[in-house]
Amino acid sequence: MPAGPQADWKELILDHYKNPRFFGEPTGWRWDAEEHNRTCGDHVHVYLSQADGLASLMFTGAGCSLCIASSSLMCSLLQNVDLETSRSTLGQFQRVWDQGAPNEAAETWQLIAALRQYPVRSRCVRLPWQALQKITEVWAGESLV
Repeated sequence: MPAGPQADWKELILDHYKNPRFFGEPTGWRWDAEEHNRTCGDHVHVYLSQADGLASLMFTGAGCSLCIASSSLMCSLLQNVDLETSRSTLGQFQRVWDQGAPNEAAETWQLIAALRQYPVRSRCVRLPWQALQKITEVWAGESLV
């Protein structure tokens, strides 16, 4: 996201919170994982559906704007992707979370990087990504069989 008013990314966060993308439990999902933040009450349940070797994510849950927005952003990034892309996206999330996003990074990564200014709320942002990590581990294990 280009350098601009802080309100721009706050509006995007609120949009993903009020209108989450890929929210709901899909029919015929293959793998799922849940994560809870007992400190604040955030709860997210991530579902992976698979067809023709490609996966798509959806989620359900309840929580603060940062948790729901992070879930929505993650699912938006991971539609019709393979295992390697899922793993790569997880790695990119970790790099952006740890180091920030370069100016030329896609808007989604700029938005996630902007959330770093709330270190106390990092668990909220990371919750859906931790569920995705669990799912990719199971997916990878079954791919080896």
